[in-house]
Amino acid sequence: MKRRYHLHLPGLLYVVLTVVVGFAAINNQNNVLFWILGVMLSALVISGLVSGMMMSSLQIRRLMPAHGLVGEPLIVRYALTNSSRFFPVFNVHIEERAVRSRSGWNTMMDRVGAWVMHVGPRDTVHGEATFWPRRRGKAEFGSLRIWTTFPFGIIKKSITITRPQHVLIYPQLYELRRGVLKAVTPQGLLGATVSRHTGAGDDYFGMREFRPGDSMRQIAWKRSAALDQLVSIERTTPAPPKVRIVVNLTRATHELERGANADETARDLEESAISLAASLIQLADLNGYEVGLSLPGTAGPSIQVRRNVWHREKLMAALASIDLDAARKPRTPQSTANAERIGRVVVHPDRVEASLGGPNAWHVTARQLKNLAVRPIGWDAARTRADAPGDDTKVKSKKREAAA
Repeated sequence: MKRRYHLHLPGLLYVVLTVVVGFAAINNQNNVLFWILGVMLSALVISGLVSGMMMSSLQIRRLMPAHGLVGEPLIVRYALTNSSRFFPVFNVHIEERAVRSRSGWNTMMDRVGAWVMHVGPRDTVHGEATFWPRRRGKAEFGSLRIWTTFPFGIIKKSITITRPQHVLIYPQLYELRRGVLKAVTPQGLLGATVSRHTGAGDDYFGMREFRPGDSMRQIAWKRSAALDQLVSIERTTPAPPKVRIVVNLTRATHELERGANADETARDLEESAISLAASLIQLADLNGYEVGLSLPGTAGPSIQVRRNVWHREKLMAALASIDLDAARKPRTPQSTANAERIGRVVVHPDRVEASLGGPNAWHVTARQLKNLAVRPIGWDAARTRADAPGDDTKVKSKKREAAA
C-alpha cells in the first residue's frame, strides 16, 4: 500500500496564486493581503490534513464478475469500507492501474473509473466501473488507486493498493442461421441413444409399484394380476442429440494462409474460428444438445459431451483460455469410437484438413463465418448497428414502399 499527495493542476494554480499574494503582501505591507495569505495557507493545510485523515480509514475490495464477453459490458464492483467511528469520507475516485503484461486488462479494454460520493462512518458503499472488452482472453488486474480532493479540491491524496486478480473474457458470439444444427447433426435414428433415467419415452425401462397419479395406460395388467397388486411400467427418457466441436489449432499462426481481405491477418482467422466454435456451442446448448469440445494443437484437454449450465461455462472458459502464442502440440490420433452416434464439427482457421474429425465430420473454415452468421450478439454490436449511417434512410424507404 502506497500513500502519497499529488499536486494536480488546480492545486498548482492555487499554490501559484498563494505565492503571488504573498509577494504582494510583503511588498505592500497591507494587512488585508496578509489576512488573505493566511486564509489561503490555512486552506492548503486543512485540505491536506482532512484528505489524509479520510483516506487513512478507508478500505477497498474489488468484486470481480464470473466472466466477461466480447461485445458485452463487464461490470467490476468495488466495496469501500470506512473504518472510522466519527468521520465520513467524500468524493472518492477509483481507478485501475495499467498492467505491464500482454494479458493486462488495459490491452483488452478501455480505461474507466468509478466514483463514490459518500461513505459514512462504519459504513460500506459499493461503486462500479463498466469495461467494454475488445478481445477474448485472460484479463489480469493488478493494483488500483483511490484518491480524493476533498474538501477544497486543492490537494489530491491517493492510496495505491495491489490486488492481483483476473477474469476470463469469452469470445465474440454470433447469431447463426437456421438449419446449421440440422446440417451437423446425424439424421434419423443415427446418433439417437436412450438415457439411463426414467421419463416419458417409448422404450421399456422397468416396473415398479403403482403410485397415485400414475396413468392407467402404464399399468402392467398381466403382472398386476400375477402379483395381486397394481404394477406400473416405467419408460426411458430419450437422450438429446450430441455434437462435438473440434477447433483445429495444430498449425502455428505464421503457417496459416492470409485471409482474402487485405486487413484480415492469420491471427484474425484463428480468432474467427474460435468465435465460430463458441457460437456453435451457444446455439447447440440453447437447442438442447449435449456438447463436447476438442482443441487439438493446444494444451487444453478434450472435454466430454455433457449438457448443463456449468458445462457450457466450462466450454466457454476453455475457448477463452486458448493462448495462440504458445507452441502448438503435434496432433495425436483421436478415438473414433461412437463416431456414428455423435455429430462432429471441425472448425479450421484457413483450409480444411479432412483427416481430422472422422469420416462423418462436418468441416467449416473461419472464412465461412460471414455466411453462417446473421449478426454479432451483444450490446456493443447492437449499438454499432443503431449508430450506423443509412439505417434510418433504409427504414424510411421501406415505409414509403409499403405505403405506395
